[in-house]
Amino acid sequence: MAKYTLASYAVRIRKNRNNDYLPLDDFDGAGGDLLKEFYGFLLHIQERPYENQEKERSLECQQVIQDGRAVRFKVGYGHYGAQSRIRERSTGQVVFQKEEDHVDLTDLRNYLILPINATAGLLFTERFQGNGVIAALSEAFKKAFSAKHSGYTLEINNMTSEAAFGAYLEEGQLKKIRLVRQAIPDDVADALGMGDSERNLGSMEVVMRPPRLTSFGKRKIQSVISGETDVSSMLEWRDVVYREMKIEVKIANSIRTLSVSSGTTPAMLYDLDSELQRDGLPEITDDWVYLKAKDLAEDLAQNMSMSVDLMRREFAWPELWDLYRLEVPVDPND
Repeated sequence: MAKYTLASYAVRIRKNRNNDYLPLDDFDGAGGDLLKEFYGFLLHIQERPYENQEKERSLECQQVIQDGRAVRFKVGYGHYGAQSRIRERSTGQVVFQKEEDHVDLTDLRNYLILPINATAGLLFTERFQGNGVIAALSEAFKKAFSAKHSGYTLEINNMTSEAAFGAYLEEGQLKKIRLVRQAIPDDVADALGMGDSERNLGSMEVVMRPPRLTSFGKRKIQSVISGETDVSSMLEWRDVVYREMKIEVKIANSIRTLSVSSGTTPAMLYDLDSELQRDGLPEITDDWVYLKAKDLAEDLAQNMSMSVDLMRREFAWPELWDLYRLEVPVDPND
């Protein structure tokens, strides 16, 4: 598994009980701009972190940078409510004692672009070792947005463009297939002497690679992406049902990872480790991740028949936006 990845999502807005998507920069016909709302939301959680007390999770904004009709932003996301010790690996010395009120945060980079005169925007969120922030970020922003704009539905969904997936598969080489399952099958757990907690909380992966310098055939995978074949038929192997299938496609010297789960639309992940190696850089930096996300957004837009020119168009940020805040309402039950 790649240590660092970017996940891509489509951002759209429509009126309740209406399937037609609205212009992002004028969704209410009176100058309502989703970019302003999201920017105001980020400024709010920069001043006051959003907490989900039921899950004991906290979300806060660390950095916001304006970039045309896009924002580059870093968020801290983590949990609280448990005590733990943090020690130095080499010496074994305890360097910090975490208490229940301490929040253990991971900083993750994100890139959102909402072009003018467009009905769809793109959001890229960083994942570290498979863990990301999209669920908490979507929950908080939707909660804030719906409190102010109750007549609208905001959607932040996995990319659903068959054209984009098809273009990657057609152009690239299928280099790896991974089947992922939560919980260890009983027969495997019994053979390895695992207890109930180990089998229930553990996970299992089956990794398949083609012979060196070759690639797998793509016809069956393409039929799943296009919807001709139910993905569930590929998530059961030797009487074991898997939760997810991850497909690694090599295009030139970079890796695109398509993640497919039963009953859901495919999620497109980008392997930043491979991109970093291809660019010949020693380590990941903020500027590099944001520029990579911007390049990937334009690459994805071309495959989705979105206008790259609109994405590149300059935009003068109104000064009053820096004073605007979109607050997440406080639940009286929390």
